[in-house]
Amino acid sequence: MESGGKTILSYSSSSKIPIFAYVCSRAAKRSGRGKFNISDIDSKLCDYLLYAFFGVNECGSVTFLDPSIDLEDEGGRGNIRQFNELKRVNPSLKTLASIGGDKVQSSTFSKVAADSNLRSSFALNARRFCMAHGFDGVDIAWHYPKEDNRLNFVKLLRALATELHGAGLILTVAVGANEIRTSDSYDINCIARHVDYILLTTYDYNGSWDSYTGHNAPLYVGPSDTTESQQKLNIDHSVQHWLREGASSHKLILGVPAYGRSFRLTNAFGYGVRAPSDEAGDAGPYTKEAGFLAYYEVLENLQNGWIKVKDDKQKVPYAYSGDQWMSYEDKESIANKCKYVGEHNLGGIMIYSIDTDDFRGSLGCKYPLLLTVNQCLQSLTEDSRP
Repeated sequence: MESGGKTILSYSSSSKIPIFAYVCSRAAKRSGRGKFNISDIDSKLCDYLLYAFFGVNECGSVTFLDPSIDLEDEGGRGNIRQFNELKRVNPSLKTLASIGGDKVQSSTFSKVAADSNLRSSFALNARRFCMAHGFDGVDIAWHYPKEDNRLNFVKLLRALATELHGAGLILTVAVGANEIRTSDSYDINCIARHVDYILLTTYDYNGSWDSYTGHNAPLYVGPSDTTESQQKLNIDHSVQHWLREGASSHKLILGVPAYGRSFRLTNAFGYGVRAPSDEAGDAGPYTKEAGFLAYYEVLENLQNGWIKVKDDKQKVPYAYSGDQWMSYEDKESIANKCKYVGEHNLGGIMIYSIDTDDFRGSLGCKYPLLLTVNQCLQSLTEDSRP
């Protein structure tokens, strides 16, 4: 089926575009509206749920980053057990153990990946971990390995694929999307051969680490992107780069953030994209991280009178109030990203992370962003059927 010169995916009556969603275990320690429990998950809104995160040690063993959350609670069941029991409610759900994230040192991954015995040991331990705890597979979240780890990263994935696929388990990889850094970190063609899905972290293109404002996850290049590097900081550029370098479109999963990035404006009267910013925006009352706002904190700001602006070129909104500026997602920007998935034959959508969506429905319906993904992808599937 053709749309604007691009081919839209065709589906059988029983197929659907899969939805992946990360669940951050540390959200259980947030306070008030931000406290997220496994019981808050609506498992019927996802096809793959990823528990984030687990660690790896220098011996190649999978480790628990917070046993008090992962293994224990007042009822003695722990998050992991409750997480995998969600498959009783949705038997078609697949659960993955995501290993890595910002709490695991890149040097640890590097040591394991560089040694053939450690690679084999890690792969075996990953398989046993899945079987022991009820996971259907593993996600490797080693973002931006250094250049000297480029080949070893592929060897690590090959070892994992052999062990996991031999047991009928799934292997995915979460990768940085920014071409400026991916060229040194990834052999894209080889990575694509070994994994079932590639989860593109197509967000955090801009943030308080910059000296100016910018969208967290812009779909396209914008008029304020005046330098060569800025013109690469958008989803379309990243996806086209991964496709050119040999990734199969059906394996590429487009990442969508359920959170915003915020900035403090240097001049409260200069509030456009690329306006000067001298530091991170104020921390939200529940996530308590400067420069970061969960979607429910975004909605609270908007209810408090922040001025909204729609960026028609980059297909994302932003808002400001006084010297505070935030980029975020809304239903329209989510719909545009779902449409992009269909236009480019991508494999699905990934949400990071559902605990930052308005999961309680405190300011409207429950899971407004995730629900929009479901509705848009369902509509896309129905429209593309013969």
